[in-house]
Amino acid sequence: MNVEQALVLGKNRLKKANMQNYALEAELLLMHSISFTRIQLYTKNNSMLTQAEEKAFFSALQQREKGRPIQYILGSCEFMGLSFFVEEGVLIPRADTEILVETVLEYGKKEGLKRGLDICTGTGCIAISLAKYGRFLLCGIDVSDIALKTAIKNACQNHVFVTWIKSDLFEQIPQQWKRDLDMIVSNPPYIATDEIKNLMDEVKCFEPHLALDGGENGTLFYKKIITEGKHYLKQGGRLFFEIGFDQAEAVTALLKENDFEDIQIRQDLAGLDRVVLAKKKCV
Repeated sequence: MNVEQALVLGKNRLKKANMQNYALEAELLLMHSISFTRIQLYTKNNSMLTQAEEKAFFSALQQREKGRPIQYILGSCEFMGLSFFVEEGVLIPRADTEILVETVLEYGKKEGLKRGLDICTGTGCIAISLAKYGRFLLCGIDVSDIALKTAIKNACQNHVFVTWIKSDLFEQIPQQWKRDLDMIVSNPPYIATDEIKNLMDEVKCFEPHLALDGGENGTLFYKKIITEGKHYLKQGGRLFFEIGFDQAEAVTALLKENDFEDIQIRQDLAGLDRVVLAKKKCV
């Protein structure tokens, strides 16, 4: 089988499996299996696949047909123009989260924010992007060993320095950091427990529920981060959250209860509420 035949086969199989982006995904899986660029797929389309390459491609197609996320099959994804390793056990970075990063970069430049925490860091995509583009001094926090292992690998790949701490939220954060941080940023678990069963199969069956489950109404982690995090922020320090499309009101209420001000909501490209930011009151 040559490259052209393999590509046609892949597109047909993924289309039959009802994959929305079947053509692009077939290209990506074939490129990954035979170590070709997209240009090579079409300029060297008569090249014959080796037996090992065919086996790798068929395996990749089979995994995708069963719903395994393509990012896990490829072992990587793009976020903020950077390449990140991903593997099962770690949440896959989403494009919507780039709005959170862009908001932090904006306020970092405007208000001189520099030191902070990235709570529930996962792949480290938020902390690493901020360190790369904004030269922030960040500490990435996660309770998951596999997440921290992945984050460390991603920081090395993207040539940035981030401090990493294994901690269940603030449990292992040094006490001397209290009232000393410019900001806290987080994309915490925010899916209500009962709603996880309604997620797409490739999310609920493959991605870690630890990174999805936000408790009874999805706001468990927001409440904990707000009530504990305020003690680590300087006066005027900033808190930045990614939120679910229907959580702005609830998170805003929690922030007000804990003496945060200048509360703002940012929307994603679909016009849905996606980011909440707020400032710790100056006494």
